[in-house]
Amino acid sequence: MSKIKKALAALVMASMTLTMVPLNVFASDTIPTRLAGTNAEQTAVRIADQTGWTGTAILASSTSYGMVDALTSGPLAYYLKAPILLTGAGNTLDSATKDELVKLAVTKVYVTSGTAVIRQGVLDELKAMNITVVPLGGGDRFETSVKIAQLMVTLGAPVTKVAVAYGWLTQDALSIASIASQASQPILLTNSAELPDIVQEFLKENPHITTSDVIGGTGVINGTVLNQLPKPTRHSGITAYDTNDQVIKDFAGSLFFDQVYLANGVTGIDALSGAPLAAQTKSAIVLTDGVKSPAAGVFVKSKMSVNSIVTALGGDAVVTESQRYLVNTRDTNGQNAIIAQKIEDIANQNDIPPALVKAIAWIESGWKQYESDPTTGQPLTDQPFISADGGIGIMQISPANYPEYDVSRLKSDLDYNIDTGCKILNNKFRAYPKIGDGNRNVLENWYFALWAYNAWTKENNPNYYTGQDAYQDKVFGLLGQKYNSAITFAPGATILPRSLLPLTDPPNLSSCWSTPTPMHSGDLAFDSESLMTNGDFWYNYEIPQQPRGDYYVQALAFYNTLYNSPLVSSGDKTIVSQKILNTYNNLLDSADALVLENNATSCAIAAKYYWTVLQGPNLDSAIKNRAGSGYQNTSAKVNQS
Repeated sequence: MSKIKKALAALVMASMTLTMVPLNVFASDTIPTRLAGTNAEQTAVRIADQTGWTGTAILASSTSYGMVDALTSGPLAYYLKAPILLTGAGNTLDSATKDELVKLAVTKVYVTSGTAVIRQGVLDELKAMNITVVPLGGGDRFETSVKIAQLMVTLGAPVTKVAVAYGWLTQDALSIASIASQASQPILLTNSAELPDIVQEFLKENPHITTSDVIGGTGVINGTVLNQLPKPTRHSGITAYDTNDQVIKDFAGSLFFDQVYLANGVTGIDALSGAPLAAQTKSAIVLTDGVKSPAAGVFVKSKMSVNSIVTALGGDAVVTESQRYLVNTRDTNGQNAIIAQKIEDIANQNDIPPALVKAIAWIESGWKQYESDPTTGQPLTDQPFISADGGIGIMQISPANYPEYDVSRLKSDLDYNIDTGCKILNNKFRAYPKIGDGNRNVLENWYFALWAYNAWTKENNPNYYTGQDAYQDKVFGLLGQKYNSAITFAPGATILPRSLLPLTDPPNLSSCWSTPTPMHSGDLAFDSESLMTNGDFWYNYEIPQQPRGDYYVQALAFYNTLYNSPLVSSGDKTIVSQKILNTYNNLLDSADALVLENNATSCAIAAKYYWTVLQGPNLDSAIKNRAGSGYQNTSAKVNQS
């Protein structure tokens, strides 16, 4: 008998006497769209509650260096009907995990790491709770994977095949975890170029294992390893997330897609805890890197029904709600292609990059104008979608905030709802701090308009709202995931540096901002006539006793957008260049007049006007010098006041 078998033989009889508590005592009757706590340990508790399993548990380390020991524990957890719970690096058991062990009446805990990772103090605490502790940790991650596999064999699991994953990359093992769990298929870890001796020994001593699924390409597991495995089949993609996609495709016949789980593949810890739960419903776990749209999303959506549910594992910091939406195939209007075209047309009519409006509409409503039939998923056009806070339709227009718009049309008319949202966004772009030269096709220039579209409050200040991305940063995150692959935007990031933003309140409306780099062009369909007409409208716009400077700033936004358009004709460029020059001079005159009022508020507005001119293209030396000296002088006065 090998050393692994000897070490595990004594566990068998104890495992046959598991505490018998009815299953699903704690499981919810409804399927949530997110299982999350404030940390990985609490998320694991939420997942454990959902399984309904009691009496036995797996305890793994939540640390990045300790989690690798538990990568292969999913199949054992599923076989034992034991949720995977977590504890941190300290010498005491995590408090949420401890409470969960009590609630689930756990009498036996399998520990996936040695005392170098899960400390002796934690084991002693478990024993003091009258819990039997069963150590599974080996000398390294490879031995641990073998000990877990051998225990499954010894307990009588019908093991005839194994999954093999690269031991130094978490995503591949997690991609197969739920699939292997429901198939009683142990997961073994390997090096890239050599199958560890202890893995070879396990396979030799278990000749009933006749096939193997190899997860990952030749870059992580080469042909030498493949040749040492029983009847191997490789499942791989270019990246780890492509491999996740390929694994789900290859095993689609054994999966149900009415329930899908989404987890962060970089952290990995929530996918680890979620694997046994996903196995309960034969569900796939889709992995995301937290930035891009999940590679497996397209295929999974093709397999889901209108009633399918996507559940995010972990909080918004690791799996954003927009990412969950990207995987959720439920087209509640049954006409997303039509809606996409409507948004493009109406956004272009309002000279707004359509990608921005698409992202706003997705975050606001998931492109939902009407309630849907629960059976067919088709829109119920007599039942408008109204959120709990009173927002109406696809753009979530609030009559309380915008009483000037027709409420009945907001409810019944999709085009009117989209157009109203565009008009509101345009008003925000005009009235709130300008970024750069105001070019409307530079996505970053819309940052403050997006902020104001949701609410011009401290709750959307990234320095204040640190628990998850602020609204406008969620929009940019979705832009990168769905509409503009050039944008790479990680959760927790922000388009404008936090150091430049106030600590709590929104920026002053007269503040001046440069376009951040890198900047990204939008997808505005340039219409020279429309841009020129809108620029002329604001250039000539006048309200008695109201300063005209802000309207010149708005006119410049249209003129500069046209001037910078790659499609503008040379004739139009000459015309618009002269219009820009005239607007510069008028804006500088407005700024000079404000300076003469000799108060801090007027000087701050004047500084914005001078600065706006400095950001523009096609500056001659006279205008540049006039704007530069004006900005320097007014800024000094504002700072002194």
